[in-house]
Amino acid sequence: MATVPRPIESELSEAFTQEAEVKTIGDVKRTAIVASVAFALFGVLDTILYPELYSQLLLTRLVVIAGNLLIYLSVHSRLGRLHSRTIAMAEYLLCGGSIVWMVHVTGGYASPYYAGINLVLLAFIFILPLGGTRTSIVCVLIYAGYITPTVLRADSIEDFPALLSNNFFLLATIGLVIMSAYLAERMRYHEFASRYRLAQANEELKTMDVLKSQFFANVSHEVRTPLTSIISPVQGLYQGDAGELTREQHQLIAQVYRNGLRLLDMINQMLDFAKYDARRMQLRLTWVNMLEVCEDMTTVFGDVCRRKGVQLRLDAAPGAIEAYLDREKIERILSNLLRNAVKFTDSGSIVVGLRAEGDSIVLTVTDSGVGIPTDRLDSVFERFRQVDGSSTRRYEGTGLGLAIVKESVELLHGTIDVESETGAGTTFTIGIPTNLDVLAPDAFIERREGDDRRRGEVDYSGPERRRSARRTDDFAHLSVRELALMESQSIETQLSDEIQAPQHVGEDATHVLYVEDNVDLRNFVYRMLGNHGYRVTVAHDGLEGWKAITSAEPDIVVTDVMMPHMDGFELLRRIRQDEQLRQLPVIMITAKSEMESRIEGLESGADDYLAKPINIRELDARIKNLIHMRKLKQSEAHARYLEQRIRELSFSFSRTLELRDRYTAGHSYDVLHYGSLIAEELGLPVDMTLRESLLLHDVGKLGIPDSILLKEGPLSSEEWEVMKSHAELGAALLRTFASFHTVSDIILAHQERYDGSGYPHGLKGEEIPLQARIIAVADSWHAMTEDRPYRKALRSEQAIAELYRNKGRQFDPRVVEAFLRGLRRQKRISVDEIHRAEYHAI
Repeated sequence: MATVPRPIESELSEAFTQEAEVKTIGDVKRTAIVASVAFALFGVLDTILYPELYSQLLLTRLVVIAGNLLIYLSVHSRLGRLHSRTIAMAEYLLCGGSIVWMVHVTGGYASPYYAGINLVLLAFIFILPLGGTRTSIVCVLIYAGYITPTVLRADSIEDFPALLSNNFFLLATIGLVIMSAYLAERMRYHEFASRYRLAQANEELKTMDVLKSQFFANVSHEVRTPLTSIISPVQGLYQGDAGELTREQHQLIAQVYRNGLRLLDMINQMLDFAKYDARRMQLRLTWVNMLEVCEDMTTVFGDVCRRKGVQLRLDAAPGAIEAYLDREKIERILSNLLRNAVKFTDSGSIVVGLRAEGDSIVLTVTDSGVGIPTDRLDSVFERFRQVDGSSTRRYEGTGLGLAIVKESVELLHGTIDVESETGAGTTFTIGIPTNLDVLAPDAFIERREGDDRRRGEVDYSGPERRRSARRTDDFAHLSVRELALMESQSIETQLSDEIQAPQHVGEDATHVLYVEDNVDLRNFVYRMLGNHGYRVTVAHDGLEGWKAITSAEPDIVVTDVMMPHMDGFELLRRIRQDEQLRQLPVIMITAKSEMESRIEGLESGADDYLAKPINIRELDARIKNLIHMRKLKQSEAHARYLEQRIRELSFSFSRTLELRDRYTAGHSYDVLHYGSLIAEELGLPVDMTLRESLLLHDVGKLGIPDSILLKEGPLSSEEWEVMKSHAELGAALLRTFASFHTVSDIILAHQERYDGSGYPHGLKGEEIPLQARIIAVADSWHAMTEDRPYRKALRSEQAIAELYRNKGRQFDPRVVEAFLRGLRRQKRISVDEIHRAEYHAI
């Protein structure tokens, strides 16, 4: 059986049993009919094979038919329905047992009618499945009825092979039937379990959907209450009811007010959507003049269109077009369609059409905007779907506007179609029946007194009040979404003019390029970063941001991810692919807080990643951190450059000396190697100071005359005094460079002796810099183990003995031991050589 959790298994088995019992009722009815017909037809065989037994066999068949009739009638009773599978077993036994009886009447084990038993068992497995257990019981009973009389009359068996053959095939059939019954029951259980779980999942989904809609509506409603409490005082501040604000304060309050209205509009849309989704939206019909509605809506959006440079006009057919309609739903439809048209139309015109066609009112909204791609037309009315869902989309929105339009139209029993051509514009066509009071009997119909008078064609003297758009100046009648749209366009126009206001910061301030397509956020961050002392340049999208990077040369880029024309990821890729710009710090900011978006941004090479809403103090801290890190990296790079130049300079100095004295070629490099070996054994870092000291320890010899420096024989006492001055000459030469002060002190002391008998100042023991003591050992070893014009090089054993003899006098004992350990580790000398050298030194 299928594996299911224990708490569900009993419920599943019980439900399967109930379904099996219901199914068995139908199976028993069909089987009773089929068996009755089959037994009647097969009676022909009796007249052919056993005419002498015809009467007896006919009576048997009539009994079976009568039994089938009783079984057929029994399952119609309440008791029969409760025990349907027991009755099914009775049907099995009735038909199978009657065939067994006929077998014994017509010759027993040798009767050809034994094949009828096989036929009944095989047929019933398809038309009357009982399950493995019940099928096994029935088969055992039928076989017992077949074999028992034969066994009891064993002495009358004459054809044993026929008995054996018939029993073999009958038992094979029974085995096949039982196995098939078990497999069929298992398959039916699996199939039922799948259906059962699917049904439960569907019920859970329906329940979750209802709960979701309720939660959606409750949250939207609860959020709207505190939000309106926020908007009201902000509106008072914006309109100056609480006193005059400074220009910057007024701009910030305008931004809060505008976006509060936008948020309230989105919440209202979601609340409407939740009502539609929960099927709780009801029609409220009043007598509506469609021309008035269209005039009102075009007046509301007319100012917005004028600000944007788009022409909006109403093209209405002559004559009154009136009917019982839900004015709020009509206004919502027109409002959402006009909002979309204004949003996606940058130039040209928007036309609202109104006409009557038969029993329908036809509304059209046509724009000359960007249009909708053909492959997206089928999905424009789907909830949460936007025509452009990419990260470079230009327009914001919840994706509910057109879904609400479609729901409203369907609630009005109308139709909606859309036609569009990319780059040429879009037309929405709505048909609304004029007999909604008949089509929607459950709708609330508001019938006012005087409706008949108002519907009549009567001329009145004086101007007709209803002929002018009532919303030209009366903004108290504006809905929140209409007010939000008008305020947003008005404030956005102001912001677009003020965003480039100069900032009072110095030219040496950190230059931030801020790339953001949302005008409110762009203006806010521009001003706040300016107040924090940054010099800020703004760009409206990634493409403009890339141009600004190449021209304005910012110190850091802060960019949104989702922007038109070029998104933040593409801008980042361009920066990282440019050889000159790839080190430019980039902070990515987005409303998407999912981990995948963060990972994508960081993997693309972003230095930092922030989620909206932006905390200016956090952004300020992250900008400072990145700028500090950039300066630190630049300093490190500069330090590495200087270190390389100093190293090159040191090599040049040492090379210059070796060019003068061909007998000491490579001396400085060898001393560098020996000194580094000693430092490693002592656990000292081989830093730049030690390296330069080892390389330049003899640089003072550049001031020694050639007659002394290159003399092949021993020096006189006067010449030796001149040679001894090379340490002071070298120190004086290097001290002219600020970065070589420490090196010059070491070089000055590298001829001092550990016992104080050295020169030039007679320093002793620890008074001598450790680097100078390392140079003394390394320099002496190289001098002893290399050929000179006036002597041959000493063998390693002799040089070691010389180090031991002067250990504690000329050389630091600790440095000598470290040097010998290093040479032994590098296998330049052996332990035996050290032991023999110690012996000779004594």
